[in-house]
Amino acid sequence: MAVGSALKFLWPFGRRSAPEEDGYFPLTATVVPHRDAHSGRGRPDFPTFRASALDRPLDKRREERREITRARFALGTYFTPTQPVADRSSFAGRLGVLARLISAIESQRSHVVLYGERGIGKTSLLHVLSDVARESSYIVSYATCGANANFPDLFRAVLEDVPLLFHRGVAPNAGEAESGGSIADRLPKGAFGPAELADLCTEITGTRVLIILDEYDRVTDSAFRQQVAEFIKNLSDRSARVQLVIAGVASNLQELIGYVPSIRRNVIGLPMPRLEETEVQEMIALGEAASGVRFDPDLTRIIHLLALGSPYLARLLCHHAALEALDQGRLTVDVGHLSRALDQAILEIEGRMAPRTVVDMRKFVGGRYDPLVAALAEASRSVDSWFDARTVVDLLPGAPVSAVQVEQELATLAGQLGLEAEMEDGVRRFRFTDDSLPVYLWLMVGRLRLDSGTLEEALATA
Repeated sequence: MAVGSALKFLWPFGRRSAPEEDGYFPLTATVVPHRDAHSGRGRPDFPTFRASALDRPLDKRREERREITRARFALGTYFTPTQPVADRSSFAGRLGVLARLISAIESQRSHVVLYGERGIGKTSLLHVLSDVARESSYIVSYATCGANANFPDLFRAVLEDVPLLFHRGVAPNAGEAESGGSIADRLPKGAFGPAELADLCTEITGTRVLIILDEYDRVTDSAFRQQVAEFIKNLSDRSARVQLVIAGVASNLQELIGYVPSIRRNVIGLPMPRLEETEVQEMIALGEAASGVRFDPDLTRIIHLLALGSPYLARLLCHHAALEALDQGRLTVDVGHLSRALDQAILEIEGRMAPRTVVDMRKFVGGRYDPLVAALAEASRSVDSWFDARTVVDLLPGAPVSAVQVEQELATLAGQLGLEAEMEDGVRRFRFTDDSLPVYLWLMVGRLRLDSGTLEEALATA
């Protein structure tokens, strides 16, 4: 029995009838003019900005109800999918992870490695940590790593954030301290290594310094990683008042910082989990309180299922759904608005894909492959995006197929689905060559399922 026909009635949101032939999901890009676009230039339907760059409503938009305008401005701070959360007032969930991170820094005086899959909220957590730490008089220096990170250049910039008056050998009323000098002024003019840097950091007193290195996975230079490891070891051995928090995409601590046995006891690894449904509910509640927009209570679970634990996807769907409601002059978000939000999210992803890929992927949605592509999309949410046939089978409850059958089907469809394969410990693994494809397929099938029945039916079988 072919896998496609065996799985054609299965879907994580419940069972449904499906056509035997391969389907096509007809999604049309539609430009919806703003209802309140001004008519000062003879084009009442012409899209314009709703506010000035000063974050003030444009005078010509006074015809919109005040509460709608207020909600639009609030949504610019909450449900922002393209930027990390920088304000604790809009930080939803993750409080347990934040508490463990603070405890590791404050109580254990440890260095911390924060790791997890892409788009899981690590940067947002680090921004909130920075805010909380500065509130407690920590000096925080935040650096985003690049592929060609250079040890002396990066840490010279970091120490420029630490005033020279915190150097043990500088009197508070010394001219160099009063003139605004920094600890970086005491570094050698040229290159320096971990030992010299640690020597200087040991002289810091009267405060504590938190160095945050984000996107550490982008660093390709093994020598740089080795220098950072040696720096951590030296700081710990000398009980320096400087601690590092390293964050990046990885499945474990070793994958991110390498195998360095000498610093294992100096570093705490902290995995970043996916969003729980209660955290999505908290995210929505914060947005509702700030904007006055109200989501249908049943939408929380659907958004959680569609987001696959990703804060980015959850915020993206909430953002578009809320704006759809406001464009209709409403403050209540319902399933229809969420459907249009899915349309917008799908179109945004298509804009990052090759046109030919879009055509090829659409052939797999709306027919007998729906359950399979949905399972593949969920399976690919591992940290490194690799998955095997057994993982896919586990995501197809009740499917009368084996891992061998699924593996054969994936091998057949690999070229069409954009999958690459490798062998690891005798097991064949697969991965999408484009990391936007699994999310795209998941949202496409989710959009179709949302339209195929009532909201109550979807929730009852979820």
